[in-house]
Amino acid sequence: MKRIFYLVMAISLITMTACTKKDNKATTKDEVVKVKIEPAISQEIDQIYEYTTTVDAAVKNYITSAGGTRIEKIWVEVGQRVGKGQKLVTMENTNLATAKAQQANLRNEVDRMEALYKSVVFLNTTWPIKTQYDVSKRNIENLESNITLTSPISGVITLRNFDNGDVSGAQPILQVMQISPVKLKFNINETFYNMVKLGLGVKAKVDVFGDEEFSGKISLIAPTIDPATRTFMVEAQFTNGNQKLRPGMFGRVEINLGRANKVIVSDKAIVKQSGTNNKFVYIEKGGVVIYRQVQLGRRLDDKYEILTGVNVGENVVVTGQSRLLDGKKVIVVK
Repeated sequence: MKRIFYLVMAISLITMTACTKKDNKATTKDEVVKVKIEPAISQEIDQIYEYTTTVDAAVKNYITSAGGTRIEKIWVEVGQRVGKGQKLVTMENTNLATAKAQQANLRNEVDRMEALYKSVVFLNTTWPIKTQYDVSKRNIENLESNITLTSPISGVITLRNFDNGDVSGAQPILQVMQISPVKLKFNINETFYNMVKLGLGVKAKVDVFGDEEFSGKISLIAPTIDPATRTFMVEAQFTNGNQKLRPGMFGRVEINLGRANKVIVSDKAIVKQSGTNNKFVYIEKGGVVIYRQVQLGRRLDDKYEILTGVNVGENVVVTGQSRLLDGKKVIVVK
């Protein structure tokens, strides 16, 4: 009998415990959370947008010999500043010496022909030897221009592919870049196409110099839209008088596209989803909250610009989010 009594007691205890847990779950599920809310407002703000970019030289020139002959002497090194017209490379002049010797022989033949024929008729006639002589002159001029290679711009030597004595072929011997000014290219969404104008001011920062700011102006706007990205290319020019900006540096440009009314919410309303970079807010409507993903714009002190996800006038929860789920009932408190 005692065994039966204890068995009945144990079953009763288990049943009561299960019922208690069930009641607790029901209580938790039906619990109404107290929250505070604030309405999303419309506010006129500067439309400032940031774009990543890489510093590029204003002009790049490759120094190449059309003759493709042997290099006699390279007069500059990588990193050296050069002026426009400065001698950079001297090429071997064997071909030039041969061409000048041939030209001298042709000149002698022309002089001999002129001495033999003194009549006006013959002097106004083009002889084959005279044509050959004219061709040799142009050939020498071409060779001379390819023996001494000069810089077409003032800039910095950024590349050297050969040493003295090498045969360059068609590959560039040197590269010279103009880095005062420099240019920064970036792509802007097509919706802003009519807002971007030549001469519009932009600001830039590069990682190398931290928060130091550089000022430039829009110098080129692409005439077409990229159909794949729905963006257009913009180029900004920076004077770079101190030459601190160097080609290849990674940076960010900031451009102000005027003022416009935007949706603004408190920064307390923003919820970051764990494990992702997604941002959400809880929208309160009729005593129930809706979990909604948002896209943030600029931070404005203790508020955020909302690009997508919230409409003006909607109530966003600013306290109590940690106890909320999508569809949860809430009580709004002051």
